[in-house]
Amino acid sequence: MPAASAMRPPLDDIARMWRYAHDHGLAAEIKFLHRPVIWRSLAAAIGDWVAVFATFAAVVAWGSLAAPVAIVIIGNRQRALGNLLHDAAHGNFGRNRGTADLIGRWLLFRPMWNSLEIYRREHFAHHRLLGVPGHDVDLIHSEEDMGRSWLGLLWRHVVNRHSWQGSTFGHLLRAEPGEFGLMVVWWGGLLLALAWLITPIAALEFAALWLVSRATIFHLITTFREISDHVGLRPGSLIGFSRNHTASGLCGALLHPHNNGYHLVHHLNPGMPFYALPQAHALLLAWPEYAAATHCHSYFFGETALVRSWVRTAVE
Repeated sequence: MPAASAMRPPLDDIARMWRYAHDHGLAAEIKFLHRPVIWRSLAAAIGDWVAVFATFAAVVAWGSLAAPVAIVIIGNRQRALGNLLHDAAHGNFGRNRGTADLIGRWLLFRPMWNSLEIYRREHFAHHRLLGVPGHDVDLIHSEEDMGRSWLGLLWRHVVNRHSWQGSTFGHLLRAEPGEFGLMVVWWGGLLLALAWLITPIAALEFAALWLVSRATIFHLITTFREISDHVGLRPGSLIGFSRNHTASGLCGALLHPHNNGYHLVHHLNPGMPFYALPQAHALLLAWPEYAAATHCHSYFFGETALVRSWVRTAVE
């Protein structure tokens, strides 16, 4: 791993992107894409919650036979809510930061057991100090992993106790007392409402489904996504150490909901909402340095398969 002094600051790459955009008449379009539209973010979040509760209703109606499928769907929608949470942390939920933060706390952060303050502090360090050992708190790339198969690499991170604990409990174990109390209020209110509207047993079943989904499917998808962001690339610059995954379809909806695979675009434009990332990607492909970056177009098969990129690039 390179020393911090050898790293090229991420702002250098962002500045070069803007110079290219201004020189080639793309700046106005890219700036327009940075404008958040709150109803689009709200619609996405509400849609995810509707899917969660509709899935739970199916379990109530059909019994435990529906539980395995429900765990997959709920875990996937938890990941989708987590991606919206990430967007909200960057201020991309709405133009009025106070209103957007308030909505984000109650619709995303507290139900997902996350503190907005902790998330911003740690995630913004990841952006400012990308790939710097000891400073980038999200850094999981290791040259020692490059001799593994992609399945071996995935398994190593899936069974990591610290990683599993973070996926399952979020910030519950380290949130400030006041914030922890508000998470308890949110969940206490929801479970009381379910107990009153359905039965106390149903409320407990929902809590169990939520927790099991987080500890299994959500953790698996989150681990897959975190490896996909940077692992296997060369630390040293933003463009060289971030990749895009542009495949859609069923795998895209399962593993990268809400355009979360456009990770290089996001690092270059952290203030851009999730629904604008594909358009920004299409514009930036005109920039040769961006076009030459790592763009994966499938998940498991072909020369540009995402999982192949996890271990291929650093070995080469």
